[in-house]
Amino acid sequence: MHPIWQSIYAGKWYSTHAKPLRKLRIQAKQACWQLNQLDTDDHRREELLRQLCPHMHSVAVGQDFYCDYGFNIHCKGSALFGDRTVVLDAGLVKLGNNFKAGNAVVICALHHPKDSEKRAQGLQRAQSVIIGNNVTLADNVTILPGAVIPDNTMISEREVVSPRTFV
Repeated sequence: MHPIWQSIYAGKWYSTHAKPLRKLRIQAKQACWQLNQLDTDDHRREELLRQLCPHMHSVAVGQDFYCDYGFNIHCKGSALFGDRTVVLDAGLVKLGNNFKAGNAVVICALHHPKDSEKRAQGLQRAQSVIIGNNVTLADNVTILPGAVIPDNTMISEREVVSPRTFV
């Protein structure tokens, strides 16, 4: 494992401009672009998804799926994403079995600093998102870094889920 990933997974601040990270994000963006050019019923989407997100085995995504890396998204079973999904997976995103997400869902596993100079330097800090089994996210839901959603939960349309939502 590259030392920068040790810092990322430890929740330390790191530079998103680091060469190995830029290279991996470019690869993921290219894979997302290829995926989004295909019709949702095109069988080639499955192979692209397996390459992009190797830790998700039974997954379907709508049009306009985007992620930063892909390999930080893990799913224990089936996952279904609607259209216009964004997964900012600098940190781990762990999905339980039978996960469903509506349209325009954002799952964010990273923080940006409040200080504008640090943001300009490309500093970020990753924090995992954990979503339980049998969870459904309605349209336009945003999941913030550090959120933990328990099993059998339904998140209503336009909700923002933070680490304090289920405390």
